[in-house]
Amino acid sequence: MFERRHYINLISLLLTAFVSSVYFFKYSSVYLRHPFLLTAIYILIFVFVALAIGKIKDENLLISNRKFLITFSILILAATFLWITFLPRFGQIGRLPAIKDWLDRFFSGRFPYNSPFTPSGYPFLFFSSIPFYFIGNIGYLEIAGLVLFIYLLFLSAKSRKEIFVVLIILLMTPILYYGIVVRDELFFNMMIPLATIFIAEKYLNVDKSDLKFILIGILFGLALSTRSVVAIIYAIYLLYVFRTAIPKGLFFLIIVSSVFILLLIPFLIWDEKSFMHNGPIAIQSYLSHIPFWSAVLFILISAAAGWIAADLQEVFFACGIFLFIPVFVSMLIQISQVGFNEAIVNDIFDPSYYIFCIPFLLLSIKDYKVDKTLGKILTD
Repeated sequence: MFERRHYINLISLLLTAFVSSVYFFKYSSVYLRHPFLLTAIYILIFVFVALAIGKIKDENLLISNRKFLITFSILILAATFLWITFLPRFGQIGRLPAIKDWLDRFFSGRFPYNSPFTPSGYPFLFFSSIPFYFIGNIGYLEIAGLVLFIYLLFLSAKSRKEIFVVLIILLMTPILYYGIVVRDELFFNMMIPLATIFIAEKYLNVDKSDLKFILIGILFGLALSTRSVVAIIYAIYLLYVFRTAIPKGLFFLIIVSSVFILLLIPFLIWDEKSFMHNGPIAIQSYLSHIPFWSAVLFILISAAAGWIAADLQEVFFACGIFLFIPVFVSMLIQISQVGFNEAIVNDIFDPSYYIFCIPFLLLSIKDYKVDKTLGKILTD
């Protein structure tokens, strides 16, 4: 899977290793000695293990056994459930408290975006958390994200070996454990637009503006109402799926945009001044350290990747790349302003936003065939 000319797999693996190394270095600097050396060793082990399991033959009885893969997945989910249920949240990351405080204020009739935790999500992110809020453990969002990821992995995998390889890579990255330990909902957030893409792949007919078309547009609008980065994902996917039906694509975009705006209007009417200063648009622009105009330009550029994508694997790969780039640029900007150690180790730069790209990079790792001269073979 990671041999020569498997460029998508190799780049996805290396970017995942890079993101993982940022996490590893940050926390080894806090708790261990010789962080640079340990990080270098970690990267070598990470890449070596991935390359080694990628060479396992498809006939291997263990990885070709569906019951083993299902049991393996259930054990991952069970361990996550036990950790979140019985162990307290670690660290001062405020995303889980932000969701709880937002919903506390919303249900008590107070403007939710005036929270001291400065919630950065759009309304549907909080509405999708309501079931877990009433259960009494919003941390279960992490389990919901993992369940969705594993389900979509099984659904989209071309081979059982592919499932095993992706799960092992996921287990090797600190991102998984970081989200579980601090109760970070970012992984779950990315699974919402991913799930809508799989629904569209199964049910959307770009030539018919029927009820399914409208309902899927509504789902996309709801998913967009979580975080601004979802616009990058949809810019790529919608250009890919509607490139032969541009008028229908514009109609679909109107549905998506209308749902997104309709979810914001009640909060704008509720408290316009607070919404403009404390709402998700203001907070996400501040946290990204990237000017608004450049963010819009970046979305338009990323859409070109959807136009030239040949299949869903390339769509996911493009999403992973274009979700990686703005976070990487933000990291470089902050390193240039305050220095490497201050930015990475002392929490000026938040590496958790790298989580956005990880599900897409992992799902773009496929057990596909390549030709010696032409590269990837689009059809088996």
